[in-house]
Amino acid sequence: MTVYYLAILAAILLLFGTAIYAYLSRSLLLIIDNSLDAQARSIERLQGAGTPEYIPGDHAANTDLLPISPHVTQIIDEAGEIADEMAVTEIYRLAVDLNKLDRLPWGETVFETLYLKNGEPMRVATRRAKDIDGDPYFIRIGESLEPLRGAQSRLFLVLLLAVPTALLLGSYGGLLLANQALRPVDRITRAAEQIGDGDLSERVPVPPKMDEIGRLATTFNGMIARLQAAFERQRQFTSDASHELRTPLAVMRGDIEIALRRERSTEEYQRVLTSNLEEILRLSRLVEDLLTLARADSGRTQLRCEPVQFDRLCRQMVEYITPLAQQRSQTLTYNGPQSDIYISADLQRLKQLLLNLLDNAIKYTDPGGAITLGLNVEEREAVMSVSDTGRGIPAEDLPHIFERFFRRSRTTSDKSASGFGLGLSIVKWIVDSHGGKIDASSDPGGGTTFTVRFPLIAEAPREDQENKREITEHTK
Repeated sequence: MTVYYLAILAAILLLFGTAIYAYLSRSLLLIIDNSLDAQARSIERLQGAGTPEYIPGDHAANTDLLPISPHVTQIIDEAGEIADEMAVTEIYRLAVDLNKLDRLPWGETVFETLYLKNGEPMRVATRRAKDIDGDPYFIRIGESLEPLRGAQSRLFLVLLLAVPTALLLGSYGGLLLANQALRPVDRITRAAEQIGDGDLSERVPVPPKMDEIGRLATTFNGMIARLQAAFERQRQFTSDASHELRTPLAVMRGDIEIALRRERSTEEYQRVLTSNLEEILRLSRLVEDLLTLARADSGRTQLRCEPVQFDRLCRQMVEYITPLAQQRSQTLTYNGPQSDIYISADLQRLKQLLLNLLDNAIKYTDPGGAITLGLNVEEREAVMSVSDTGRGIPAEDLPHIFERFFRRSRTTSDKSASGFGLGLSIVKWIVDSHGGKIDASSDPGGGTTFTVRFPLIAEAPREDQENKREITEHTK
């Protein structure tokens, strides 16, 4: 940053110095030209008025011009002869080129820079005029540019000293500013290195001023907090999964070891095999749920969304799971709308969502209770609700019900409830992946209600419309 800053500063100073040098040189030369032109016009007026005397440097009528005393003044006649001449020294006498003089325009002052024999530059103003008798003549005035050259040299020396000094001070200041600006970035780098070593509790100090670095530090801390939470969830997920897998394996191992200690009857072997089969089925469900969530986390699960008649699917799932509710002497009812409701969804995932919610309601509702599946439309959304008259969910558990492997807190543990605590996590993933929303409300001892919202699609699929048209025509 300091090198780039110095390069830009050097380019600016070089451009600025060159502009100053050129502007001042041009301005000083223009001042000399204006003074020489004024003196040439003054001589022309005197010659035209017939006044024989002329005092060089008399600028009473031009107080805004630089009062200079020319080094040489010449009056040249039409033949190219010098009629009158005033020179400071012999070296300042100028030769006459009649061909060059004849090409001069009337009434204009022409300027040129000549070099004397000693190499000294001289600014010469030549004007073609007419005397009082109408005879042409030439006025030539010369002023040495040696003072201008000296001023230019001094200005160049000042710029030559000022530019490196400015660059030196600028480099020091730029280095201080760069170090001060990048110090928080260095702290962020060190924090990232510690995080790379596994310390996710490290945070970057946030400066009091919320500038770009402050916002970067805040964003970095937020990212680390999310990473820490994700790692904690992953660690807890791994621990819970190991625990859930270990329990059925221990049961299976214990049954097999007991069965192999001595000769058993056919009935005893059948009991052991039946118990192991139940545990294997339980493990299969667990592995399937874990695989579903793992694929969802990695983004490898692709939904095959298509128009689905949601009300018909809800009715079918109620009919499918009613025998399970009847085994527990529960009442399962469906309250649907009169019109068809279509949403865009993956049919299999939608069935899995309904099955998990209904099975969960049956599981946590006492025998003789009631479960209701409701469906209606609110503001271009399909709103589905699953309500039960079960024991409800304690207030301290409600914010965690969609977490993986969460069933009940330690103070509200219900050992009669089976399962792994993954069903609602899968439900939450299905709803989120379809662009929907899910929330739960519960009254401990008064039941629980899960509400799911899906966006509606504009109209029914073409084949459904054609089927309805055929049914209507057949009825007529």
